[in-house]
Amino acid sequence: MQAEFRSAFFFSAYAYRTRREKGLARILLQKKSNAAIWIAPACAALIVMPFWTAGLFTVMPFSYHFSFESMSRAAAELPVSSFYRLLTFENKSFKAAKTEQVDTLQWVDAAFHAASSISLRDPRTFLGKELPGFSIYDGRILIAGEGTNYTNMPIESVEPDPKSISQPPVEDEPGQVPAAYEKKILLYFTHTSEAFTPGNGQAPVHIVEVGDMIAEKLAERKIGVSVNKTDIGELLNKKGKQYSASYEESRTVVASAQQQQPSLEYLIDIHRDSQLKDVTTAVINGQQMAKTVFVVGGEHPGYEENARFAAALHELFEKYYPGLSRGVIVKSGSQTNGKFNQDLSKRAALIEMGGVENTREELERSAAAFADILSRFVKSEQNE
Repeated sequence: MQAEFRSAFFFSAYAYRTRREKGLARILLQKKSNAAIWIAPACAALIVMPFWTAGLFTVMPFSYHFSFESMSRAAAELPVSSFYRLLTFENKSFKAAKTEQVDTLQWVDAAFHAASSISLRDPRTFLGKELPGFSIYDGRILIAGEGTNYTNMPIESVEPDPKSISQPPVEDEPGQVPAAYEKKILLYFTHTSEAFTPGNGQAPVHIVEVGDMIAEKLAERKIGVSVNKTDIGELLNKKGKQYSASYEESRTVVASAQQQQPSLEYLIDIHRDSQLKDVTTAVINGQQMAKTVFVVGGEHPGYEENARFAAALHELFEKYYPGLSRGVIVKSGSQTNGKFNQDLSKRAALIEMGGVENTREELERSAAAFADILSRFVKSEQNE
């Protein structure tokens, strides 16, 4: 009886063990089959991921590319207290100092701005595309001159009425004085139809005449300068192009000039602002002068060099003619050109000298001041 009981017990234990092993084998087999299902997609994803990432960085707007400026802009969105908190992880002595309470809204705004380009602290980011004419405030003030803020940003001139356009007087290019410095400066005019209409009864002053004023003062300082007076508006009319294509046409003109004179390095596109006189006029040493603002196109890889060039000229204005510069503005986006031909040289700049109401005398004084600071900059670089 005992032997039979022992046999039955061992038989039951063997049967249980067999069933258990079969169950485990079935589970392992099922896991292997499930793993096989996911191995193929995972491998495919690893292979495709580099190509997808490269494609993303290729098609994304330039303003989102990694650069010193873009990283600085991103870092500027983060609270200072958060940076300080990060330092405490590396250096424990920072914990001894009191830190400000982190504002959660700042983090939310930074994340929201990174995802949608809309800042909760800047209404322009979500009103600019909804309100007509609001796009003129899309520019970013890189350096604010005296009195400059987002309510008096430079306004680009509108397309002129062909019937109202009068041709500027044709004058010989200054060059009687032998230049001591190589001819490296090119003055040109993308909007040749721009003019000043003073309210004191003076005859209109064409933007090309302002270029002649600057060139004359540069020549007096023995700085080599070339003035290109190609009528961009006339080229547009001949080719049946819209006014918005002005920079495309002036680009061709500038590139051709560079090809003919490879030494041309300082490319100055001269404009006048559409703001009124109270914004575009300053009193320097008791005399009224037309203020100048520098505009940098922010949609090409080398725009940071152009910004440094504009900033250097602004600093010279501040040193020798305090208050005459309105500062440096960076423009980008769908409502503007975004390059302004400044990708053709590291020393390219667009200046808006004066506004629609400035007089000839005010422009002559400002042209002389700009020629002064530009000649100082050129001499400093060529004498290095």
